Amino acid sequence: MHRGSCLCRAIQYEIESDLKAVVNCHCRFCRKAHGGVYTPLLFTPFSRFTLLEGADLVGRYHIARLEADRCFCVRCGTRLYNHAPSRGMISIVVNTLETDEILRPIAHINTESKCAWLEINDGLPQFLAVPGPAEFKELLSR
Repeated sequence: MHRGSCLCRAIQYEIESDLKAVVNCHCRFCRKAHGGVYTPLLFTPFSRFTLLEGADLVGRYHIARLEADRCFCVRCGTRLYNHAPSRGMISIVVNTLETDEILRPIAHINTESKCAWLEINDGLPQFLAVPGPAEFKELLSR
């Protein structure tokens, strides 16, 4: 089990994960929400996620086109995770995890909307969109 929280620690969660499905997301939503070039995300089945504290402080911004919620702390504003119920998955913002483990990304996703000036030359696989389940499984087996 691994734990995570928002900046003010009012919202705390735990996940059952091997922390291997980390990707760098280059979508416009992540870039705008985080003010960064990309956002490191950890993908895991929603069934492995448990909200321990602060459920009443989870704000949601629904993106209908993606059928997903961007979830954040209404108190401190920390972006915590994206939840797409129809896919049964959650993507957790890696920087909210409380772990000393070295987390290494396995791919870059949503590169169709990456910053035009950014050159990705780290040798990791790149996907124009979010990889499908079979592609993810192949990435994790490397």
